[in-house]
Amino acid sequence: MIIQNNSYTMKEIAKELGISTTTIWRAVNNKNGISKKTKKRILNILKSRGYSKNLIASHLRKKSSNTIGVIFSDIENPFYAAALKGIEKVCVKNGFNIIFSITHEDYLVERNAIKLLLEKRVDGLIIVPVENSEYNLDIIEKMNIPTTFLARYIKKYGGNRVVFGDFKAGYIATSHLLKKGHKNIAYIAGPPKISATEDRLEGYQKALLEHGIVFNPDYAVIIKKNVINQSKDATLKLLQKHKEITAIFAYCDYLALGSIEAIQSLKLKIPKDVAVIGCDDVYFNKFAGLTSISFPKEKMGKLSAEILLKQINYQGQNDYNMEKKNIVICDPKLMVRSTT
Repeated sequence: MIIQNNSYTMKEIAKELGISTTTIWRAVNNKNGISKKTKKRILNILKSRGYSKNLIASHLRKKSSNTIGVIFSDIENPFYAAALKGIEKVCVKNGFNIIFSITHEDYLVERNAIKLLLEKRVDGLIIVPVENSEYNLDIIEKMNIPTTFLARYIKKYGGNRVVFGDFKAGYIATSHLLKKGHKNIAYIAGPPKISATEDRLEGYQKALLEHGIVFNPDYAVIIKKNVINQSKDATLKLLQKHKEITAIFAYCDYLALGSIEAIQSLKLKIPKDVAVIGCDDVYFNKFAGLTSISFPKEKMGKLSAEILLKQINYQGQNDYNMEKKNIVICDPKLMVRSTT
């Protein structure tokens, strides 16, 4: 784990100093009833632990805000709209509001979003983590904020999460192409160093191995952001350099559309010349005829919200083990259409 050994929660700091969290609040807010010596001691240790005044103040307010923060990596991909719909339904049913933020696959933007949401006194967070999100775990740990990861998770950390069966998705997609007679299969991968990209790649490699095909790293191309134009450009370069490729497995349907545009621009026919399969099975697939791997998108949003609210509602109760992790892995399903 990236978290340092000195990453203390507020309660642990209070215990170390032999004081209450109320005394910490008095020191931070310059209130009476506390000596200058004690105040200085408190502020020095808080500063050494990396706490800001706003984060401390928001954490020490005891009243619930009945609000959660939702931090997504992207909003262009239709998966996220469906997931957010599921989150909203659960929150409305339980009297909670949502503050929404987008990171654009940038962990520094994510860090600022976490800080801002905590200053807004949210009761918990639902996060779609990005590359290097592990460097933001220190804030979550220090503030002891209930958190659930959605669609992706941080492998070094684990945590509460609702995710795809990504390994199985990569395996099923590639196996389908292999059964269609394809041997030279490319993988248009998602953002680097995230669980979904890595697990789908491992599933892809496993299927190839079972069919006696050696994985060619030149066939796997990383797309740093889920942008159609990036996928189109990457596919063009791939097909122009490796004319033997006859099939493409795309990390998500959004990237698959970019691959389709590239194939069409080269005057190649789908699936006769190059077959394409995506992942997520978003709403436009029935119009595009895209073969894909389907997941229950809205249901995943609902489950992530239910897990988070359970954490929030039971936080601090002696009969609830906050260390127990809630993990849901959603099973993928192959949806065959005209692109394969």
